[in-house]
Amino acid sequence: MGAFEKLGNFITECKRVLRIAKKPSKQEYWTITKVPGLGLLIIGFAGFLLHMADFAVSIYLSVGIVFLLVLYLMYAKRN
Repeated sequence: MGAFEKLGNFITECKRVLRIAKKPSKQEYWTITKVPGLGLLIIGFAGFLLHMADFAVSIYLSVGIVFLLVLYLMYAKRN
């Protein structure tokens, strides 16, 4: 099968698909749009929660380290 024959078959298949295809109605379009939108919201919210958890952990670790450092310095001054 030559290159021109493959190209001709491809064009024929494309024409067939375009003949069968139809424009979706507003109801179909809205239904198709809701699913990816909902997925984006869920993934975005999960990412936001993970980011906030990471932020909270880093704040608590920072405060804990500073607190331990202050306690160490206070103890070191006594001795």
